Amino acid sequence: MADQPIVSQGPFARFEGVLMLRLDARTPTGDRTYYVTPFVTDGERLYVFDEPGDRSDALEELLIGNRTDITSAATGSLRVDAVGQRPTRAEETWARDACSARFFYDQALQDLAQLGGLVTLHPA
Repeated sequence: MADQPIVSQGPFARFEGVLMLRLDARTPTGDRTYYVTPFVTDGERLYVFDEPGDRSDALEELLIGNRTDITSAATGSLRVDAVGQRPTRAEETWARDACSARFFYDQALQDLAQLGGLVTLHPA
């Protein structure tokens, strides 16, 4: 199990500890809203996981290269504009370990952290 990440004061820092995020993606085929759990952040980037399945590329299709507004009811009016990218190998390793550690009490979320799709969101 990985150590809990030390969250910087970056643009995503206030999302640490939030259980669900709203992602409003602006895609070439129109705007789409997606609610997501689980995710982790190091403050500078947000790592979003998706369920494995028949459309395991759906999250990548929605977020990679597209501008996305990230909000949460828990953080009030905070809105972060981001762009999705594929994670580097180091980012993927860190994010999967951090997510397993964060959700140590929930086997289903740990499974998503190890098996599901992963997108890294960077500030736009």
